Amino acid sequence: MGLEIERKFLVHKHYLPELKEGVEIIQGYLSEIPSIRFRIINKAMFITIKEYYPEGKRFELETPEKAITSEEIVKLQELAISPPISKVRYKILDKGMSWEIDVYQGENSGLITADIELPSIDCPISFPAWIDSNKEITTDSRYSNFNLGRQPFSLWTKS
Repeated sequence: MGLEIERKFLVHKHYLPELKEGVEIIQGYLSEIPSIRFRIINKAMFITIKEYYPEGKRFELETPEKAITSEEIVKLQELAISPPISKVRYKILDKGMSWEIDVYQGENSGLITADIELPSIDCPISFPAWIDSNKEITTDSRYSNFNLGRQPFSLWTKS
């Protein structure tokens, strides 16, 4: 069984290093529970099935990459049960740890998050200066990509 442990944080935007070689991603959902997600990267599509558990653990199964047509890309987005989101993903290696930085686009512009996959729940994290370690959002459902499609970041009430 593919079990993953992932934690997600907000970032200090002004401390981020220069982001290079980002990958544009369109992401939508065909089911909420279990989570059945599609990702489109260029003209390739991946389907991922996830089941979430406490503390950031989750079951994850992903299909191999499949080339799709422009018409299929449009159709997948029409089939999504919430509006698909778009983001640019960057990978940064810091002190032996691989961080994925997502810079959201469209109605989620202004939101930047960082994810890290860990080998165990108790694995210590060495936080780079650009990670806001006090702003862990792993269990904050507002920041799930599914919910960002339903309630985009730009529409949140500023407090």
